[in-house]
Parts: sequence; structure tokens; C-alpha cells
Amino acid sequence: MKEFIKFIREISDKKPAILIHDDSDADALAAGYVLSRLTGGYIVVPKSVSEHGQELMDEIGFEVDYGPLDLSEEKIVIADTADMQQLPDIQLGKYAVIDHHSNNKLLEGAEAYYHEKVDSTCQMVYQVLREMEFPIDENIALALSAGILGDTIYLEKAKNETIIILGEILEEGSINFKKALEVLRISRKLSRETKLKAAIDAELFWLKDKLLVFTRTSPDYVYYVAMMLIELGADIAMVFSQEGEDISIRLVQNPAYEEEIDLLEVMKKGIGDSKVENLWGDENFVGFKGAGDDFKIIKELLGQLCQSSSR
Repeated sequence: MKEFIKFIREISDKKPAILIHDDSDADALAAGYVLSRLTGGYIVVPKSVSEHGQELMDEIGFEVDYGPLDLSEEKIVIADTADMQQLPDIQLGKYAVIDHHSNNKLLEGAEAYYHEKVDSTCQMVYQVLREMEFPIDENIALALSAGILGDTIYLEKAKNETIIILGEILEEGSINFKKALEVLRISRKLSRETKLKAAIDAELFWLKDKLLVFTRTSPDYVYYVAMMLIELGADIAMVFSQEGEDISIRLVQNPAYEEEIDLLEVMKKGIGDSKVENLWGDENFVGFKGAGDDFKIIKELLGQLCQSSSR
């Protein structure tokens, strides 16, 4: 952390770019927002933010710059990003990394990095704020809380350490848990029509003792519908959208079950040679954005889930 903070101090008077992964989720956007407050910099997203990420931006009131961008002459901070494939059309200069993903391929080329295998990047950003004695106001606390809640599926898969850190953030920002939870609460993001249509169109499959629920929705609601299905009782939710050749998929697993399926491996095998615009996640939550044969991909994903559940 010390080398990372040294890098931060060196660039803080230069309005640096804070670069986060494409199709940015709450953890990435919240980390980017707080780091931009810390350094006086600006947030860069290669192409787009996720639907729930946009909700967070609207709630707190901040904006991002979109690529393609040539940052090869700048010193930048890369947050919550593990691979160059998550940064399409971005030219990198000298950079530091702060990230929690286990298999980070950007560390080797970094000037400095802060890397820990914890539940979210936001809790690492919080540790940086504490080390630098940077004050935590309501918006910073709300952002960090949303990032932690998003990456732990509302604390379902949170370690004890993460819950303690979340409590400290809420206390220092003078907000309560209910207010933090409101930012990512699914029920207010979906109209009754969207929720009911997703439920009516859903197909149910038993994978041994796991209940898989599969449905389609519009691209703006893939994340929300997947989380809604988990809330309703699905063990695994697979939600899919397609517009022309563009495909978006979320696979989410209820982490309360002991015998977990590695959804990231399932997705990698299921998409095969399809065009990948973005692929991210872990064993419990994974997202894919790209193009290909939708029927073939869904069929292969269902096959991979069946194989994984029979082991």
C-alpha cells in the first residue's frame, strides 16, 4: 500500500485519469469516484457503465469520461480492473493499480500497486483514505458502501472483515445501513411490468438440488432481473438479452450453498469462440458482453451448468 500511496501523492496535483473497467459495476465506479475525490482527477470508462452503475452515478451525482482515449503520456490509476481486455480502445501510459481480483494481469507492468484478495476494491480504497487521513463525507461513504454491497451480493458472501469495514464506513460517513442499501435495492429499479414479464417468461431447471431460473429481458435490466430472481429463491439465475448481434448475459449464484459451481469457468466454456467485448466476475457472479449465436451460447451454458452440477 505504501508504494501505491506514494504514487497517488506524486500525481494528485496533476488531475490524473482514474481508469476503471468497461461495463463498470458499482465497485469499479465507486472506487473510481472516491479516488477522483482523493486525487482531484477524472474517471475514465472505455465504452459504457452497467445499468446499476448508472443508478449509482445518478444517486451520488458524478460523471465519467468515455473512450477511446490515448493516455500513453499520462500517469494514471487503474481501479478494480484485472486485464487489458476490460479496457478496450485505451492506450496506457505509466500506471498504478488498486484491485482485489485474484488473477490480475496488470500488476507486472505497474509502477506501483495495491493488491489484496478481499471482497471488493472499495474496502481497499477505504484503507487508503484512512492511511492518508482523508475525510469521509456522506457521498464517499455511500459510494464505498454501494461498491461493497454490490460485490458481496448484499453481504451474502461477505467475510467478517468486510462487514466490520462496512460498519466503519457507515459510522464515519454518518449514514445508516438502510440508506446504503437503498442505492442498490432491486425492487425500486424495475417497473411492475418488467418484473412480471421476466417472471412469467422464466424457465426453471433442476440441477441436482439446485434450482436454475433462466429468462430474457431488455439490456438495461439484465443485472436487476438476475438479482431479483436470486431474491425470489433461485439458486442460480441466468438472464440474457440480445439486440441484433449484441448479447449480454449475467450468471448469478446464491452463495449460501456449500457446493458451489464456478460460474466464471462455466461462462468461459459456454461462450466458446464468440466475440468477447467484456467478460468479468468470479465463481458466484459473472457477466458477459459480446456477440455470437445466442441459441448456441445458451444451449452450451445450460450444458456446462448440468455438467458442473453432476460432479
